[in-house]
Amino acid sequence: MADENPLISPRKTGYLASVINVPPLIFRFQVNPDILSERKSFKYRSANSFGSWKFDQTAGAGAGIAAAAATALLPGASLLSAQNDIKEIGSLLVATKPLEAEEGEPRTFAIDFVLDVTIPWSDGSAHYGGSIEPDLAVLRAFMNPSWDLIDVGKLVFSGFKDVPCWNKPPPCSLYYAGLSVECVMTDMNIKITAFKDDGKPARAEVGITLKEQTFSASPIIEYLTRLVQIGKSLGRPGFGKDVMAVTPILNLFDTD
Repeated sequence: MADENPLISPRKTGYLASVINVPPLIFRFQVNPDILSERKSFKYRSANSFGSWKFDQTAGAGAGIAAAAATALLPGASLLSAQNDIKEIGSLLVATKPLEAEEGEPRTFAIDFVLDVTIPWSDGSAHYGGSIEPDLAVLRAFMNPSWDLIDVGKLVFSGFKDVPCWNKPPPCSLYYAGLSVECVMTDMNIKITAFKDDGKPARAEVGITLKEQTFSASPIIEYLTRLVQIGKSLGRPGFGKDVMAVTPILNLFDTD
């Protein structure tokens, strides 16, 4: 049996979609992107004070300084006060205020990919009859204001009196590389690198930037998915030694 042509063999890619938009927007990547980067940042602020050299939290609980110093390094919820006292000394030793978590920033996804009329669909048929213009139109629609099904429903049921505002682009859901994230498209760069004889685009290099929209169900779904994947990581070979290697004091006895 002859080998399949790699250009027409079945392939799975990802999607950018807004199914409730009017009309629905569903973009399917022709091939895997050249780059898909994910960036997440979190804001921290300096604490109001450095802390205290005294074992004040432990003393308040009725324990002595010697007991605090001996037990603060050991794990256990009952020793939390002693551990906090030891951590305060760390901040004082380097004269640097500890950091306190404030709020997260939206995740940002940057994707670079190519559109090319010579790349057929996975079943071997020509891509839109040998055109990338429909793909470009869908991508551009994510950056322009539109209505969704809810807006149109309000318009119809009001007898075409309640006209929705035409002021926001549609959301853009990313389905790729195990991700299922509700986003907004904040930037798009299209560079036409080849043309047909009639001047229509034959190849384009596209770069887009997406920011996660947390006002959605996707953070809940991803949280549950993340727990499942983390659970799988706990069963890897040698996990017990890994735990010992990253546990304070215990890692001193790791001879590997």
